[in-house]
Amino acid sequence: LALEATIQQDPTNAGAWHDLGIRQQENENDVAAIAALRQAVHNDPKHLDSWLALSVSYTNENAREDAYDALESWLYNNDKYTNITARQRSNGSRHDEVSGMYLAAVRQSTGELDADVQIGLGVLFNISDEYSKAVDCFHAALSTKPDDYLLWNKLGATLANSNQSDQAIEAYFRALEINPSYVRARYNLAISCIQMGSHKEAAEHLLGALSVQEANIESVMGDRKDMPDMGLHAVQSGTVWSTLKMVMDGHLRRHDLALACERRDLSAFKNDFDF
Repeated sequence: LALEATIQQDPTNAGAWHDLGIRQQENENDVAAIAALRQAVHNDPKHLDSWLALSVSYTNENAREDAYDALESWLYNNDKYTNITARQRSNGSRHDEVSGMYLAAVRQSTGELDADVQIGLGVLFNISDEYSKAVDCFHAALSTKPDDYLLWNKLGATLANSNQSDQAIEAYFRALEINPSYVRARYNLAISCIQMGSHKEAAEHLLGALSVQEANIESVMGDRKDMPDMGLHAVQSGTVWSTLKMVMDGHLRRHDLALACERRDLSAFKNDFDF
């Protein structure tokens, strides 16, 4: 069954809400992801993956306090680390407080690396623009989760933020090798290409992302077009179309195709681009 159909049958299914939230993240739609992930942790506060995913979407939406709340909730609801949240209060900044908790969790995990703690630290270092530290954290997490395409994308985005576009592109391609349907990695790959001046290549990555999104709609909604609107089914992201329109209009001087972006007409691009 499609994810929303599963949720309609059992609205208390935290795992299904989490999976829907991740799907929305993958499709470059953090607002919808946040809605689904918040429902997941409402149904089950100990659904730890949802707290961590929430911290990522909140960071993408520049909602820093909410990201800190989600990261702290991950620790608070994790039976391994509840002692840390009780003792790590400080008079410093919220960022320093939550970072201190995660560093304490690293010290507590002696002998065995906890990849999720490293991911949480990586998110925190992204929030504070300490990208080299975030890169180290994501590399550490990948040492135990080498096939985690979401993590490869996090590494790529962090490398891109630190102006290492070549390495970022390698990370995005690794994410797509693992999951070719991962729209966010395709979108991020396009952004790196734009930064490097490769505008036609960027356009083809964006068109590839839109083509995958179109195919993904059915996997989220299923064949049941008569399902009531749950407010979470907007799989196709306007961000990808608006970026494609900017490339067409501002860089490739294809005003005709910029108009096709306004119509959201993928077929108009098939004669000129490979995707």
